[in-house]
Amino acid sequence: MNGAFRPYKGKWVIKEHTLAGSAGAVEAGDMIQVTSGGITVELGTSSATAIIGISVEDLANDTSTQTIRVLEPLSTECQFIGAVTDGAIAFGRTDSGRSCDLEDHEGVDTDTDSEHSLTIIRGTIATADGATTAGEGVFSIAQTLDKLNSF
Repeated sequence: MNGAFRPYKGKWVIKEHTLAGSAGAVEAGDMIQVTSGGITVELGTSSATAIIGISVEDLANDTSTQTIRVLEPLSTECQFIGAVTDGAIAFGRTDSGRSCDLEDHEGVDTDTDSEHSLTIIRGTIATADGATTAGEGVFSIAQTLDKLNSF
């Protein structure tokens, strides 16, 4: 998997979901979330209420509903590597334990924490706030589908 997100540690399982017809094109490595109706899934956004996991396949833009395979963590202890496309992250464990949000389906916003959807484990490639190059880090999903009712 060569996309923006890839599993790093823990046990992950592939599950099938119904992709919303309005989701647009999906690439392997895109972050996937539950839609606001809770029946279908779509590309991850900055206002994600429940992140399902990471797409394992490419799907062309199609207005009809499609089945999508998603790599899902079996627990909140599972970790993944992802691009930091907004905000700053230090190399190492300086930012460890802070919660943050998705920027979109292809990156993390380490400076925003309104949805508390992700937890920073550590930075692997440092980046300064506003930098044109993306950083990278190890993260965990704080709001998995099984925890949705606790937020």
